[in-house]
Amino acid sequence: MTSEAPRRTLTGLAPRTGAPGNARLIRSNRLAAAPAAAEPEESRALSPQHGASRAVEPAPSQTAGLTESESGPGAPSLPKYQRLRRREARVHDDQANALTELSRRLNKERRRPDGTTSGERITDNTLLRIAIDLLLSRADELTGTTEQELAASLGLEPRRQDPA
Repeated sequence: MTSEAPRRTLTGLAPRTGAPGNARLIRSNRLAAAPAAAEPEESRALSPQHGASRAVEPAPSQTAGLTESESGPGAPSLPKYQRLRRREARVHDDQANALTELSRRLNKERRRPDGTTSGERITDNTLLRIAIDLLLSRADELTGTTEQELAASLGLEPRRQDPA
């Protein structure tokens, strides 16, 4: 046994010693909490003053099984939503409604007559990722200093101004 000085807490008192099982439980809880502490700063929730909050993602056991494209040879072991980086976007009400309607329509089209579905579930986030890819593919055409100018440079109709 080594002659180590006893650990001290912030108050200067030696830590309490309990039953041997308690120490094991405390260690396992600390280990379980370690991945959350190792999380990158940029992915942590912003404070309420910044107007953002972190949504709780469902546990992998609550998600549907992986699709064929995600479970093939060489596919990562994490579900798709965990392999993607979380970003937040503010959208207009009509855009949010249209995205939801479009994703519902596309999901209805996946249904087969026998009640099964084909492909993967289409979400609003799926459509936003496609829209981002489309925007980035036309990045050379993008010019302007306002949202309306940027949209016009891509040939989009100007958006009605929202009442302030």
